[in-house]
Amino acid sequence: MAAASAAAILASCSAGGQKVVVTNDTDLARENETVELCFKGLQNADAALTAENVVVLDAAGNQVPSQVYAEADGKVKLLFQATVPANATAKYAVKTGEREAYPVKAYSRHVPERLDDYAYENNVVAGRIYGPALEFPRTFGSDIWLKCTERLVIDDWFKKMDYHHNYGEGMDCYKVGGTLGGGALVPYSDGKDFVIGDNWASFQHLCDGPVRTKALFIYDAFDVNGKKYAASRELELDANSRFVKSVMTFLPVGHESDSLDVVLGAIQHEVLNRENGENWIAFTEVASDTKQPEIDGNISVALVYDAAELADNPIMAVGDVAGHAAIITKEAAGKPVAVWTASGWSQGGVESPEAWNQLVKDFAFAQANPLKVEVVK
Repeated sequence: MAAASAAAILASCSAGGQKVVVTNDTDLARENETVELCFKGLQNADAALTAENVVVLDAAGNQVPSQVYAEADGKVKLLFQATVPANATAKYAVKTGEREAYPVKAYSRHVPERLDDYAYENNVVAGRIYGPALEFPRTFGSDIWLKCTERLVIDDWFKKMDYHHNYGEGMDCYKVGGTLGGGALVPYSDGKDFVIGDNWASFQHLCDGPVRTKALFIYDAFDVNGKKYAASRELELDANSRFVKSVMTFLPVGHESDSLDVVLGAIQHEVLNRENGENWIAFTEVASDTKQPEIDGNISVALVYDAAELADNPIMAVGDVAGHAAIITKEAAGKPVAVWTASGWSQGGVESPEAWNQLVKDFAFAQANPLKVEVVK
């Protein structure tokens, strides 16, 4: 679910380490929600703390999986996942110790052997975006891979190069083509159409681990209503979550622009069920890239726009554009904007369209109401 941010870091720690109090002041129970802490702040309070010896303990003294990584700008974060009942708190401790061998649950990599795909997965979902070597499609859009195992599979599937066949763990039976596929944020041109954009031109892999995988992508400049924009995309996927976070930035090239219209969209195929929220869309459709839809089942897709933008931008609208489910709004040029896309499968843990709709609704609520995190002595 949505990552929570640290509220305060005090200057010292006790022999028991620094205490982390995670508060859920909503009526929605939160499970496996990622907590982010500034690692430098933790080290300021405990000079002995390193990425190699930091451990996180729950209230019972059990070690929970944690991860330290550096963002593209050099800022270092400590991550762990908290489970907090509704209207309750959970307490954790950060201290030095012997780290357990946590299995990697969030993983991504460049796939040059398959025309510069960049593939990503965690224990519940998988997908890919397309790179410079692929001639078609040329799109910011994502491809959805379906899995019914918690095992990481993308390396094996690419090795076989037969991922359109289900060998018992899932498959690729989703059609992207010249669309936005399973979701992307793109400029909206002249109030009537979106700009597909192009495949990524360069990338930087930032991390894999027990909690998160993340990468940064740079896109060459492209034309929007006669003006050039370049784009960057931070792609982030946490363990135990179906929601892939993308932070998109559209940068004017050779001109000054105050704002541009944008649309968060996902292509619709044979839709069986759909529900719209104020800043989210959930829909379920028949498997689209298959000759056996009755066997391959249904695919569920979701779009979630950062709830903070609702207050900043009252023109946000939910609807359809060129066959896509779409959330349309206006953003300041050069401003990083967070959106989430998600996927599920009727053979991989999504019980019904109604269950999918509720999952998306709950995620959107959690994103708008993050856990409160305080670090104390």
